[in-house]
Amino acid sequence: MADRAPPGGWSLARRVALRAVLAAVLVLGAILTVLVLELQDVRNDLDDQSLQAQARQIMRFLDMTGDVDVTGRPVFTPPPAVAALYGDPAGNQAFALVDGAGRLVLGSAGIDGPLADIGDMPAATSPGDPHGLPDLGAPFRTITDGGRSLTGAGFVVMLGDRAMMLQVGQGPDHPDVLADSLIEEFLETAAWWVVGAFTVLIAVTLWTIRDGLAPLRRLSARAARIGPATSGVRLADGLKPADLPREVAPLVEAIDRALDRLDGALDHQRSFIADAAHELRTPIAALRARVEATLPADQARLLAPDFDRLARLAGQLLRLAEVDTLAIEADERADLAAIGRDVLADLAPLAVQRGRSLALDGAGLPVMVRGRPEPLARLLRNLVENGLAHCPAGGTVTVRVLAPAHGAGAELLVEDDGPGIPQDRRDRIFERFWRADRRRGDGAGLGLAIVQRIADAHGAGVSVGDGPAGGACFRLRFPPVDRPVSTGRADMGPA
Repeated sequence: MADRAPPGGWSLARRVALRAVLAAVLVLGAILTVLVLELQDVRNDLDDQSLQAQARQIMRFLDMTGDVDVTGRPVFTPPPAVAALYGDPAGNQAFALVDGAGRLVLGSAGIDGPLADIGDMPAATSPGDPHGLPDLGAPFRTITDGGRSLTGAGFVVMLGDRAMMLQVGQGPDHPDVLADSLIEEFLETAAWWVVGAFTVLIAVTLWTIRDGLAPLRRLSARAARIGPATSGVRLADGLKPADLPREVAPLVEAIDRALDRLDGALDHQRSFIADAAHELRTPIAALRARVEATLPADQARLLAPDFDRLARLAGQLLRLAEVDTLAIEADERADLAAIGRDVLADLAPLAVQRGRSLALDGAGLPVMVRGRPEPLARLLRNLVENGLAHCPAGGTVTVRVLAPAHGAGAELLVEDDGPGIPQDRRDRIFERFWRADRRRGDGAGLGLAIVQRIADAHGAGVSVGDGPAGGACFRLRFPPVDRPVSTGRADMGPA
């Protein structure tokens, strides 16, 4: 048995620490997202306050009673400093006072129409905003006829008894607009950082989870390949210390110790069955000889079938113990065609004695499979004997050897002319000591169990169905010669 890896290796705690770091990144991403949203809110609030302050400045010097000057325009008397802000057609501040029909009533220098479409102007009785002005209209961005880019909003105001829309705008060089642009640029940059951080976070998390579970998947695959013929193989066989997490090492050792105990129990059971079967053969033969010597010939003949059944049971138990430890090496090969010819030649006298016929099809050329000739001959012999036992007088048991085709492995078929096997019994016929009719035949129910075990050791699937003549058809499908045998009994390489 290979050396077992001692407890040790890397720790899952380090993986947990890595996940903690990833969680921190996630928290930072969430904080960044909240920051972006908060800055967006600050930006909008800054826009509102700046535009509302501008609107209040204009309304402070606008005659809100509705009086008009000699030109018919509302009276607007700003001080020189304010007048200078709105007297430059290329300045950073502009306004337009628009009536309900969308006509310009009053505007700053260079403004000859509404700064934006007023749409359906809200009623003047609507609630005011928290900054003391009536309804805040939808923000807009526009370019005037003079080529100025303006960012602004509209407010419903009352001049006398007339509801009008006061639109105010700020140019790109206005300090508040510059601050707003800086915030917007930061938001765009932060958004890309958030998207990138979350993408990296998801990828690293998936990789960490997959990498963290990989040792457990390898151990599970290794455990799944342990079978009766490879019960001596253990999970830790051949593993390096770095391959086995410290937290998993106690579990692996406990499982290996349990397998040790199970392996010991199986060895004890196999030894007991083999020893019992071997020791029974001599007393049975001696008892039979004594009975035949002491009883009259006619009475001895009546007991002969019972001795045959006892001898057959002892032989099958011995063969069952042998095949339970059967393991096929990677370089072992067997010719199904030659095995078929040899087995049918050996069983031909038995078939003639029982009034049955044997037929062999497809054995003209070698058909190679990965396997050992002696166990495969025992498998085929059991199937043919089973067919002879259930085939009526004059019937035929046919063995077909099918060569590999289209990437599949070779097949071995055994067909008979008997009554067949009902559908509801096909799942149980390979169980040990199970017989459909215990009153018939001299078998102990071990022949097909031996067939199943030999087929498993060779990686061959065995099934039963209906034959062409209505009887039973046993089919064995062997894996291709160049494909590893998947039986849980092949070589246990590194996990």
